[in-house]
Amino acid sequence: MPEISVLVPVCNVENYLEQCLDSLISQSFNDIEIICVDDGSTDQSGAILDRYAASDRRLTVIHKKNTGYGNSMNVAMGRATGNYLAILESDDFAEPDMLQKLYEAASAQGADVVKGNYYNYWEGKDAFSNRVGNYPTGELLNSHVCPELLNLPDTIWSCLYKRSFLCKHKIRFHETPGASYQDISFALQVWLYAEKVYIIHDPLLHYRRDNPNSSMNNPSKLFCVFDEYQWAEEKLGDALDKDIRLREHFAASKYGDFLNHYYRVGVQFQYALLVRLEQLLREDREKGWITESAFVPSVWDQIGDIGRDMDAFFKKTARVVWDARLAACKIKNREVYRDAFFAQLTAYSKVFVYGAGQVGKRLAKGILERDGQVDAFLVTSLKAQEPVCMEIPVMEVQDAALFADTSAVVIAVTEWSQYELYRILEKHGFRNIFRTDEVIREVI
Repeated sequence: MPEISVLVPVCNVENYLEQCLDSLISQSFNDIEIICVDDGSTDQSGAILDRYAASDRRLTVIHKKNTGYGNSMNVAMGRATGNYLAILESDDFAEPDMLQKLYEAASAQGADVVKGNYYNYWEGKDAFSNRVGNYPTGELLNSHVCPELLNLPDTIWSCLYKRSFLCKHKIRFHETPGASYQDISFALQVWLYAEKVYIIHDPLLHYRRDNPNSSMNNPSKLFCVFDEYQWAEEKLGDALDKDIRLREHFAASKYGDFLNHYYRVGVQFQYALLVRLEQLLREDREKGWITESAFVPSVWDQIGDIGRDMDAFFKKTARVVWDARLAACKIKNREVYRDAFFAQLTAYSKVFVYGAGQVGKRLAKGILERDGQVDAFLVTSLKAQEPVCMEIPVMEVQDAALFADTSAVVIAVTEWSQYELYRILEKHGFRNIFRTDEVIREVI
């Protein structure tokens, strides 16, 4: 039985996986097992895992259909046999002595959890992130004597966990689709129940921030952070209610995370997030859970600003629109968004709608009802029986390329297909490209 089981969830990370695995098999502490769960990868990730497993007996691969990050982590935890568990995301990589330092601290202190720092890693460069700098070192902590632990960042992968502690408290991951902030509820369970937490300030891991497939770069996951906190609150409610300070610090952690995501999502989604945040904030204030002493000063100041004037806060803090495709998204509410979107199209000599399905037809109707113009529907491949739609010509993309510089094209399909069509338009020289999202689709 190994001392440490390292859990590695994997899903379509072929560009980063080898660096991750190399950092594990070359650890200075080698009494380990590496449990990799391939969550239905459609790239070469599965083949890479099998190749590494064939050359290192410490590495076990579990291939399964895609069921999401939370389920993958629970599967890995169920297979683990080590006295301790570590987690390494498959697009990150570890310092050579990460496990050695964590294990030595855990053994010496008899800790349930040891937590270290990390580097933010972007395009080959590291930046030290001192995320545990405000917590004392050299002593054991728990949430009852240090409720600030509930504010500890949910970086679950720069830690070492005693497996018996996780089993005793039945700490598991929330099984929701995809990779949608399930680390938050796991971390909250850990910090609430751990009786012996030990902090070290050494940076132990390189946290990749330039993976375009990260859940942080997927706006469709916007509200998952709210859902995750709701699930955690339902699961931990009885424990939180035993100490009002824990409840207050839970709330402080919640709004710190909400604001963190507010600043990281695209500008076209920020106002919707802010509306949800402000609603929950009013509810928590009425319950008496919002107390200044539990908050980091910067977060306290911001939620105060939101409570006083949410629109003013949005105008002051919303991200700058840097992409011409988002020019129509300088918005603060749905009505302004809608009007700005359609008004933007009038600046072009021709307007094309890419997609002649239900979304495209509704979009064209909405444009025409607002006295706009639709010169043609664009399709990737024209069928002989579809030369006209709604009495509007239907053209293949390449045939409209003559007007690429002066025309606007609105991609009228759901989010899942928009990127592919955008690449096609770019290939044919189109530059004034707009997308539809759920707000536009609801008003047309």
